[in-house]
Amino acid sequence: MIRPLIIASIAIAALATPAVARKTAPVPIELGKETSIPFIGTIGLYDFEADGSKGVWLQDQRRKWYYARIAGICTGLPFSTRIGVDTRFGGTSLDRTGVLLVDGQSCHIDSLVTSAGPPRKARKPKKG
Repeated sequence: MIRPLIIASIAIAALATPAVARKTAPVPIELGKETSIPFIGTIGLYDFEADGSKGVWLQDQRRKWYYARIAGICTGLPFSTRIGVDTRFGGTSLDRTGVLLVDGQSCHIDSLVTSAGPPRKARKPKKG
């Protein structure tokens, strides 16, 4: 009596799995769309990579990339090993009204858009 119940449960689970997988598939993001990065709970910045002194790619804890274009020039950005953020007025997300804090300099964000991340660096050919 228990064996048919177990077999039926396995069969139902096997049939339900594709439906669950379809619902949890990641939704493709529209790149270059003005957005914000939430700073609620543990969601915040995970990584960053400077684009010279004119902008920075930011990666959130969910590993999604964004590009923040700086209004003017942020001279310390290309050499910085860490950055801070000011979400303005105690906000819970970083957007185009925010400020990056880089080596004592306030770098105002002009635009914050979704991105595929920084370009991959070309590999140097092996000597040999």
